[in-house]
Amino acid sequence: MSARLAAAAIAALGAIALAHAADAPQGAAAPAARQGDSARDVLDRIPGRAALLERIRALDEASPTVHEISIEAGRVFYLETAAGAPGDVLCVREGFAGAKRVLVDPATRPDGGPGAAIAWYSASPDGRHVAFGLTRGTTDEALLHVMDVDAGRDLPFEIDRAAQNRKLAWQPDGKAFYYARVPEAQAPAARGANVRIYRHVLGRETSRDEIVFAPGVGGARDVPEMVEPWLVVPSESRYAFALARGEPGGPVAVHVTLQKDLAEGRPRWHEIATTADQVTAIEAWHEDLYLLTRRDAPNRRVIRVAAGATDLSRAKVAVPEGDAVIESMGLARDAIYLRTMVAGVDRLERMGLGLLASGSRQFLRLPYDMAISELVTDPRRAGAVLRLQAWTRPLEVAEVDARTGDVRNTGLVPPSAADYSTIDEVRLYAPTPDGTRIPITLVYKKSTRLTTDNPTLLAVHGAWGDPASPAFEPARLAWLEHGGIFAVAHVRGGGEYGDAWHDAGRGAMKATTVSDFIAACEFLERYGFTNNNRLAIEGTEAGGVPVGDALVRRPDLFAAAILRDPIVDLPALAASAAGRAMLPEFGSAASADDRERLRAISPYEHVREGMPYPAVMLSIGVADPGIDAAQAERMAARLEKATTSGKPVLLRIDSTAGARPRRDEELADVYSFALWQLGDPKFQPAPPAPPEAPARAFLRGVAPPVR
Repeated sequence: MSARLAAAAIAALGAIALAHAADAPQGAAAPAARQGDSARDVLDRIPGRAALLERIRALDEASPTVHEISIEAGRVFYLETAAGAPGDVLCVREGFAGAKRVLVDPATRPDGGPGAAIAWYSASPDGRHVAFGLTRGTTDEALLHVMDVDAGRDLPFEIDRAAQNRKLAWQPDGKAFYYARVPEAQAPAARGANVRIYRHVLGRETSRDEIVFAPGVGGARDVPEMVEPWLVVPSESRYAFALARGEPGGPVAVHVTLQKDLAEGRPRWHEIATTADQVTAIEAWHEDLYLLTRRDAPNRRVIRVAAGATDLSRAKVAVPEGDAVIESMGLARDAIYLRTMVAGVDRLERMGLGLLASGSRQFLRLPYDMAISELVTDPRRAGAVLRLQAWTRPLEVAEVDARTGDVRNTGLVPPSAADYSTIDEVRLYAPTPDGTRIPITLVYKKSTRLTTDNPTLLAVHGAWGDPASPAFEPARLAWLEHGGIFAVAHVRGGGEYGDAWHDAGRGAMKATTVSDFIAACEFLERYGFTNNNRLAIEGTEAGGVPVGDALVRRPDLFAAAILRDPIVDLPALAASAAGRAMLPEFGSAASADDRERLRAISPYEHVREGMPYPAVMLSIGVADPGIDAAQAERMAARLEKATTSGKPVLLRIDSTAGARPRRDEELADVYSFALWQLGDPKFQPAPPAPPEAPARAFLRGVAPPVR
C-alpha cells in the first residue's frame, strides 16, 4: 500500500473515532459508552487483528502457569492455570515427583461455576488441611472454606467476609488457624477498616471464634483503623507475631506474644517494632527474630533480636547492607536465603545460620539472568525452592540443593508452547540530562538489524518502588513474530536500585520519571533501533504518567501511545477511592504548592489545542473496582477535541469476563493498534473507495442517447 493510500485509510478510521466528539455539545465529552462502541468498531476492522488474537490465544492457552507454591510435611501445594482453563485450580503432589491431584476447581464446584475463583489458600503445617477463599463474579468478597486433603472434601462450615487472608496462619500442630475478617455490614467507603484476626479451632463451631488481634485486644495498642493485619506463628519458636501494615508496600509494626497464650485465645501483645523501624518482613527461629529493615539502609539489611524483646534497641546486624537490594529473605534449616537485586535482575545468596554474626554471604549461581518471583523456605527443611522466569526463558520451579548450592528444575511446570529459541535480549543504558544511566531491556528476534526502521513497543511503569523485573509472557511472541521489538525503560520511581531509585522518582520528584522516559525514547532512536514513525509507547496505571506526559510534551517522538487503566489527572486523584489510594506515591493537593506541582506533571493539564498528536488508545476495564475509569474518559475527550493530526483517539472499554480472555483481547488490541500505526502492511485498513465522478453518477440507469 502506498503512503498516500495508507494515510487516507488512517484518516478514514480516525474520523470514525472522532465523530462522536463532534456530535457532543461544545466543550462536553462524548458519553463513554459511545466512545467505547466507536473504538470497538475501529479495532475490529483492523486487518490482521483476528489472526493475531487467535495466535495470542494459542500461545496463552498452551502455556500453563504455576504459582503460590507451598511445601508442608512433604506435600507440594500450588495454584495452576492449565492450558485453556479460565483460572486457577489448587493442586497437591506427594513431593515434586508425585502425581498431580486437583483439590479445588472453582468451575466444577456446586458453589462455584463461571466467574468463581480462588482468592488465596494456606495449607496446614501437617499437610492434612488447606484453607482457601472462594470469590464469585466481579466482587472481591471471599468465603473461607477448609478442605480435608486426604478425603478431598470440605469441612462442614464456611466463613464470610474473608477476602484478606493471603497470609492466613496455622498453629504448628495444625489444629487451629488465625484468619482476618472485616466487620459486618461495612460500608464500601470504609472497606478495609477495622480488620480483625480471629482464631478458629477445627471441629468447633465458628460462632465461638474469638478475636485475638485488633486494637485493644490482648493489650495491642496503636493499631490504626486502616490496616492490613496478619499473624506469623513459627513452627520452631515459643513466640507468635502479629504484623500490621498501614499502606501497600509500606513498613509493618510487629507485635509479639507467647504461642501458648495465643493458642488459649488469651494473647498478651506488646509492640517490638513500630512502623518507624521500617521493617518489611520477619523470620523467627527458636529464640531469635530476624527482621528485614530499610531504616538507615536504602538497600535493606537484616537485623537480629531476641524474640521476646521489648524493642529493637539491642538488635544486632545479621546481614549488613550491600550494593545489591535485599528484596526478601527466607529461613531454612541450613541457612537464611536472600533474594537480592541489581538493576531489576535478581540474585540468590545465602548465609549459614552459624555464620550470621560474621556477615559471611555465599552467592549461588543461577542458570541465567532472571527474576525470582517466589522464594520458598521452611525452618524444618534444608534448601530452598524458587519460582524463576526471564524475558526469554519460560517459567520453571527449581530446587536448591543445600549441600552443593546447585539449582535443579523440578519439572513442576509443563513446557511452554512459546518457542523463544530465535529470540534474544540485551540490556543498554540511556543517559539522562543529569548524568544518570537508565537501564533499557530490549527483546527481539535474533535476526533483527539496526536499521532504524524496526516497529518498537516501549513499556514503562516507574512507580511504587516496583522494579520491572524479567517476566516471561508466552503471548508476547505474537508481537515479536511480526518483527517487533519489545522494550522496557527502567526509570526512576521503580525499585531497580532500591529505595534511592524509588525516592528519586516519587512525590515532589515525580517529574524525574517523565524526563527519564523521554531520554529512553530519544536513546532508542539515536542508537538506531527505531525512529519516531516506528515507535509506540505503553504505560499501565501509574505508567500513564510518564507515557501521558511524553505524549503531550514530545508528540514528535513517536507514532502511537497506549495507556491502560491510566492515571493522567493527578490533581483529581483525591476525588475517588481508587485515586486516594495513589496519594502516597504522588502526593496530595492539600496546599496551593502541592496542587501546582501535581498540575506540572499531570498529562491532562498539558493537552494543547491545535496540536498534531500521535494516535492514542486508552484502555479501561469497567469491572475493576481499583481503577478510576473517569481519568481515561476525560483524557480521551480532551485529546479528541485538541488534536489536529487526523489520527485516531480511541477509548477502549473492556467488559470481557474472565482474567485470561480479558488479557488476550486487550493484548490483541494493543498489538494490532500499534502495528497499524507503525505501518505494518498486514494491519493497514483498506482505503475508502474513491468518490464516483459526477457525470458517471448522473448517467447511471439512463438510456444511451439515440444516434
